[in-house]
This record gives sequence, C-alpha cells and structure tokens, in this order.
Amino acid sequence: MTANGPFPALVSYWLEDMDLEYRISRTTRLPYERNMRTLVLPFFKDVALREIGVARCDHFLKQLAKQSYNRARQARVVLRLALALAVRHEVLPRNPMDHVSRLRRPARTPDIFSWDELKAIRVGISAWEHRPIKAGPRPDGQLGQIVEVMFGTSARIGEVLAIRLGDLDLGAPIPSVRISGTIVSRKGEPTDRQDHPKTSHSVRRVAPPWVRAPCHPCTLGEDPIHTPGHAAVFHSRRDTAHDEQHPQTASRRDGAGRSA
Repeated sequence: MTANGPFPALVSYWLEDMDLEYRISRTTRLPYERNMRTLVLPFFKDVALREIGVARCDHFLKQLAKQSYNRARQARVVLRLALALAVRHEVLPRNPMDHVSRLRRPARTPDIFSWDELKAIRVGISAWEHRPIKAGPRPDGQLGQIVEVMFGTSARIGEVLAIRLGDLDLGAPIPSVRISGTIVSRKGEPTDRQDHPKTSHSVRRVAPPWVRAPCHPCTLGEDPIHTPGHAAVFHSRRDTAHDEQHPQTASRRDGAGRSA
C-alpha cells in the first residue's frame, strides 16, 4: 500500500486490520463496514490516497451533512479510522480528518410523552393483552411491564431486555436496577446478551419510580434465593432472550406502536 494507491485498497486493508485486532464487537464492526461502503466509498472510490486532503474531506462531510447530520457523523468516524491506519503505516504523513470543520448538530427538541399519551399507550397495551384469544398462546403480560421499565428508566429496549435478576436491588432503601448489557441480534445467529450496553461507559444504576417490582409473573413466583442471578427478567416462553423486534411488533398490534 502506497500513497499512490487507490482508496478502496485502504478500505480492504482497514477491514482486515479490524478483524485481526479484534478490538471491537461484531455488532460495531458490521455498521462500520456498511457506513464505509455506502457513505464514504462512493465519493472516494476513484481517488488516490495522496489526493485525500483536508479540503476534500471537509467538502465531502459538508455535502453529506446537507442530507443528514447522522450520516455525516457516521461517515466521519469510519473515514478518520481508515486514514489513521494509513498514517500509522507511514503511507500518509498526517490524517486530514484531524483538521476538518466541526459538524454542527441541528437544534432539536426532545420528544416527550404527555400524560394523555402515556395513558393511551397503557390502555392500548392492556386491551391487547386482555383481548379474546381464539387460537395460540395468550399474551404473558411482559409487553406492558417492558414498556413500564422503559418509561421508568429511560433505557433503550435492548438494555431493558438484558436486565437480569442479579441487576435488581429491590431490598435497598431506594430500590434500583443496574443497566449493564444489551440484546444483540446478528444475521444468521441466535439473539444473545452483550455484557455491556451500547458502550462500556453506558453501564449505570438507576432508581426508577416503580410502585412494584417490574418482573415477569413467572419470575416473581420463583424463590429468589435459588434463582441464578444471571437469569433474565424478561424472556421468551422457551427461556431464551427476547429479540428487540418482538416487543416492538407486539406494540404495533395494540395500536400504540409509537410508544414501544
């Protein structure tokens, strides 16, 4: 690989290097490759490495930011990483991404549910869970509890589905739950629990405003002393991890799809 080499050659080498170092999870690696191939590579596919300077990178990000701030942010991450590899291997003298203009996040007002919306969501879920069933298993009550935990903790749905019995501290003066993982679903592989949330820095303990413990009815009936602490609070009928799409699909059926 030389400075006169094409950018696609660097991309291939960068992807191989990530696999060899094994520093990031596959859940992160797959979006990195997707963002590189769909956002960055089309713009730089015919460019030699020595031709990639600050001005070219800056122009690319600004044009992409006109379409979407998030796309520009994602492209900036992978482009910086790939060019940093070229610098480490002394193909480029410096990383032009270190000097591009800062991306400006558009002003955004957070979406907040009103009390009426919360009530409508709860009513919709309750109606779905108690509707007449002509065939198949009845809803097990987990959907409403999952949504209540999301309301009380502001945790992502994958983080809620990853809560284990050992993460609950309900006997403390202020009951709390530890958010320490998330659910990951990879194509062609079974759904599994990842031992940290979106990032390792996202591990946290929160004190949700629950009136009662948000546990699956079957879990509440078990003896907590003899229940393994790593058992999931929310799980499928086969005691496997819930896919993130399962509660979301059910919530769309209840008419309150915007909530969960």
